[in-house]
Amino acid sequence: MKVYLATPMNGKSIEEIKEKIADFASLLANKGIDFFNPFLETVAKDNAADGIVKDKRPIEMLCNSARYIEDCDGVIVIGSREEFKQSKGCQIEAMIAALYDKDCYLYDGNEFKRFKSIELKFGVEK
Repeated sequence: MKVYLATPMNGKSIEEIKEKIADFASLLANKGIDFFNPFLETVAKDNAADGIVKDKRPIEMLCNSARYIEDCDGVIVIGSREEFKQSKGCQIEAMIAALYDKDCYLYDGNEFKRFKSIELKFGVEK
């Protein structure tokens, strides 16, 4: 099994992101689970002000990362439910996984929670 790590990054320090991913990667390694980590420190530094990540081109960044979901069995969002609600990128990564019948989980630091459902709604003008 291989999973894609979706991590809320915008507004967080590079060190905070790296620490969160490292802790989670250790947990996955202990369980024998392979993963893809889309976080690139060099890119984050190019998109940071005073060490805080603020994507200048969020759609481009997302597209460059999300393409790797193709090679994974699922997506794990590393963060709380509230962080997930605030992260457009993580929401899109979870939606991609769901639409392509891949597993999707939230890991809040304590336990894995499988997404029961993900809805995509459009309101179209008449």
